[in-house]
Amino acid sequence: MKPIVRLFAIGAVLAVCALPPRALAQPAAGCPQASHFVDVAKGSAGARYAKPELQVSCTGDHVVVQSNGIPNFEFVAITPNPLQAQRYNWRIPRTPKPSSNPQQVPLLGPTAVMVNGLPLFGPNEAPEHGTADPYLDKLLDFCGGHTGPGGMYHFHVMPVCLFDKVEGRTSLVVGYAFDGYPILAPSECVDASCTGVRKVRSSWRRENSQRNVWTANKYVEGHGDLDRCNGMTRPDGSYAYYATDTFPYGPACYRGVALLNQPGMAGGGGPGGPKGDKGPKGPPPGSGAPGGPR
Repeated sequence: MKPIVRLFAIGAVLAVCALPPRALAQPAAGCPQASHFVDVAKGSAGARYAKPELQVSCTGDHVVVQSNGIPNFEFVAITPNPLQAQRYNWRIPRTPKPSSNPQQVPLLGPTAVMVNGLPLFGPNEAPEHGTADPYLDKLLDFCGGHTGPGGMYHFHVMPVCLFDKVEGRTSLVVGYAFDGYPILAPSECVDASCTGVRKVRSSWRRENSQRNVWTANKYVEGHGDLDRCNGMTRPDGSYAYYATDTFPYGPACYRGVALLNQPGMAGGGGPGGPKGDKGPKGPPPGSGAPGGPR
């Protein structure tokens, strides 16, 4: 079944013909992160593709996310790359450990895993195509993603089609960064008792019209609600990233110690064809140099 809408707006209230939000049927005991992932079993990318598969469990110090990389919603080809099954075995810290030196997210390949077991990439395309913004360049499908070389489907923004309602929902986990901190939809309680709800905003501001997103955008403390990494300490004292309407759309750097040396993280590529989304290896946050967060 085709979705009712093909265009999407991050953070908007949407009703599409995609799998409604459903927690995994039997999350592992002592593994609360598992309850935030959706049951993909009844979803489908289309008759041509394998059924989506997802298992989430906890072992030792890690949350283990195993996925075949097939979307649980209709696959709509946006790039020349045909969708192919993957063999993901992501490991995420069960208990995030704050880092004294936040590390930028990879500008090539996965930066986080979303609640349907598919990866999130950074907010940029390939350097040979200007390190530009795939959202602004309209390279994303109705759910916020597309396929790269090797058939890897991945998101660049919040996968809006996984949820029946986004606006106003607090504590809605849309993914987990590889340092273990959750990525939330951009609505938050104003205090610990949640006497009100507000929409949080990125503190990155577009400064010029350059195509390179890391030189076109600058972090301005106080411009929005969030820190340089696109997160903040919540009213309950916990830390989380947010999937914001504007750049960088998700984590820009890791506030915790991230597990990055995992299979598939060093590559993944981009859309291929006339435009791509491979990212260069950039400098650490705060350097101000092109190619990475400033």
